[in-house]
Amino acid sequence: MIKMKKTGAFRTQWGIQIILIGLVLSGLVSGPNANAREHMQEPPVKIMPVQLTFLFPLGTNGLSSHSVVNNFSMNMLAGISAGVHGAETGGLGNFTKGDVRGLQAAGLSNATTGHVTGVQLAGLVNFNKGGVNGLQAAGLVNVTTGPVRGTQLAALVNVPTKDVKGLQAASLVNVNTGQLRGLQTGLTNVTLKGVTGAQIGLINYCRKLNGLQLGLINVGDTVENGMGLGLITYYKNGYHQIEVEWNESFYLNAAFKSGVEKFYMIYTLRFKTDNNKAFWAPGIGFGSLFRLSPGLHLNADLTASQVNEDEWWTGALNLLNTLKLNFAFNFTDELAVFAGPSLNVVVSGIEDAEGSVVGDTFSPWDFYDKTHSNNRVKMYLGLNAGIRF
Repeated sequence: MIKMKKTGAFRTQWGIQIILIGLVLSGLVSGPNANAREHMQEPPVKIMPVQLTFLFPLGTNGLSSHSVVNNFSMNMLAGISAGVHGAETGGLGNFTKGDVRGLQAAGLSNATTGHVTGVQLAGLVNFNKGGVNGLQAAGLVNVTTGPVRGTQLAALVNVPTKDVKGLQAASLVNVNTGQLRGLQTGLTNVTLKGVTGAQIGLINYCRKLNGLQLGLINVGDTVENGMGLGLITYYKNGYHQIEVEWNESFYLNAAFKSGVEKFYMIYTLRFKTDNNKAFWAPGIGFGSLFRLSPGLHLNADLTASQVNEDEWWTGALNLLNTLKLNFAFNFTDELAVFAGPSLNVVVSGIEDAEGSVVGDTFSPWDFYDKTHSNNRVKMYLGLNAGIRF
């Protein structure tokens, strides 16, 4: 038989497991379910100015800890109380059956079935059933099944299941199943109901937006008042248009517009052949729609496209920047024709075999042509027309 040597780390691991199991069991013993309590006589709640506990029930309140509200509570490892009206600290954890008014801090976790008014701090996890009014901060995760009024901070994840009013910030994910009034910031932000305020992150989602979404990807159902700023923006009930266009620079242009009327993103693709050369250009931009009358709209669009000249990709900068003002006549809600003027600025760093900057070869004409540093800049006016659906 092989004998296992118990190291210090092994004993510490088992010690922590025993402590956590003890807390769970003591919580179950001291806190029977709500249906059973209807037929039981609750012990009267006492108020103690000070309590000291090593590990429940080894403390000044003993087995009656679950029915005592403490003004000041110090748990060397972990303890239980009926509430805190002042301050409570725990080396590992604090379990509170009632409200916390003041400060609650733990090295690992806090669990509160009541309401927190003040500050709740945990090295790993905060769990709160009644809600938070103040500050809740955790090294890993905050879980709150009641409303949050104030600030919720987590190194990884915040999960409130009711409304949040204030600031919610996490480095990884914020998931809110209620409403948000304030600011939500993290790598990923999800609010299943409405946002009145702002979401800032890599990916943002909300059902209804009144405010701003700022991120790489912004998604939602409806924008009542506000907009999204990002590389990809899509709202189910927002502004979506496909355009096919002709202009003097490229005779075939396709564009997809997505966002809201006051601010939408534009994704373009252009193509033409000229003098036995093929030109194609992907692009991106943004724009706004102005309703001049029920059947007449004005679109102001700004786009930038990298033009590739007779090759898969032109390594040098060869940028076509276009500002367009298009007037659109709407036959129906889904079909319109448009036309308007444009200002085009080409910035090209294409060089010849000797290393001299020669610039692009797709510009039809220009009223300005100068070489600045390593780029040749041309400007010209143009016209465009097309169909939108």
